[in-house]
Amino acid sequence: MDITLDEIKMQCRIDSDDEDDLLGVLLQSAKATIENYTNRKLFAELPENAPENALEITADVKIAILMLVSYLYENRSGINELSQTQFNRLPPTIKMIVERYTYIAI
Repeated sequence: MDITLDEIKMQCRIDSDDEDDLLGVLLQSAKATIENYTNRKLFAELPENAPENALEITADVKIAILMLVSYLYENRSGINELSQTQFNRLPPTIKMIVERYTYIAI
């Protein structure tokens, strides 16, 4: 399942095109963060000969990615603006969604 720029803009409540490049970078960062957290390789569609830890982006994973993009967008300084604390973990709702997809190699 692809994630479009329009979907990201809706999630972040952005109406202009001024920050499209930033949103693209935040999308890449959010995907990489979730890949690192779950030990998975995310794909819009699973390719032939996909790696063992491949994970197709389903609706719930897509929501988690969009939520993380929004979180990164709203907290660009690396500090949660609401609580004034530095963040170094996934927000709880995102963690709840993606944690069950953690890949453990045997």
